[in-house]
Amino acid sequence: MPNYALLVEYDGSYFHGWQIQKSQRSVQGTLEEALLQILVGNTSSPLSVAGRTDTGVHALGMVCNFRTPRPVSFWERLPKAINAKVRQGVAVKGIVEVPEEFHSRFSCQSRLYTYRVYYNSEPSPLEANRAYWMRYPVDWERIRKEMKSILGERDFRSFGKKASAAGKRTFRNLQSISLEERDPNLYLFQIQADGFLHNMVRILVGTLLDIGKGRWDSRTMDSILSEEDRVEAGRTLPPHGLYFQRAFYPSYPQIDFLYNPRLPVPRKP
Repeated sequence: MPNYALLVEYDGSYFHGWQIQKSQRSVQGTLEEALLQILVGNTSSPLSVAGRTDTGVHALGMVCNFRTPRPVSFWERLPKAINAKVRQGVAVKGIVEVPEEFHSRFSCQSRLYTYRVYYNSEPSPLEANRAYWMRYPVDWERIRKEMKSILGERDFRSFGKKASAAGKRTFRNLQSISLEERDPNLYLFQIQADGFLHNMVRILVGTLLDIGKGRWDSRTMDSILSEEDRVEAGRTLPPHGLYFQRAFYPSYPQIDFLYNPRLPVPRKP
């Protein structure tokens, strides 16, 4: 069957998460409704996705895919057609045809998330739904030292939502974690792993901030990991600071094309 991958950007504050909801607006439901209207008589499969985001979580580069019974002759124009149908909050940034066996979730080797922290004694109305407001003094250098101890394949049970992790494998390979200071007021945590537990990024960053502001004198990220108990970690930060940044598919280099900037092309005279 023909198989197409989409790159999607969305503002999570407009949606109740990615997954279809019975009575609430979701990213998946919005896109599938548009596809149903466009692909008349060539009904697509449900959208598969690299990562199911929760209510309020944003995406800068989410990959999803769908299959159709017959080839779509105008598939390269689908982003414009979909964007003309959907309401505010979501846009398809690109499309590429992929092999039939490609699956945006199961073919994905790793995922990159960014968590934005606004660091200032006073709030910013422009960052209200874009970053977590940190109003207390933070030892950023201590946080950078702590980050190194959680790299590699570890049991991240302490940093996952307890109810969601019950009875499931909680080992993940955390491949990289970094902290970038964009300016004195904006800090970006970037975390890449082969997969994430429910709320894992929000709990990891929340715990790092708790350590950085001196909540505990002697406890470390490594000691919290060894406890294997969610109650030992810090708070779960709100979703509005979290962004799905990128999905990685080493076996499918055509996906890299989706992440190339689409600049306007001048019209020929």
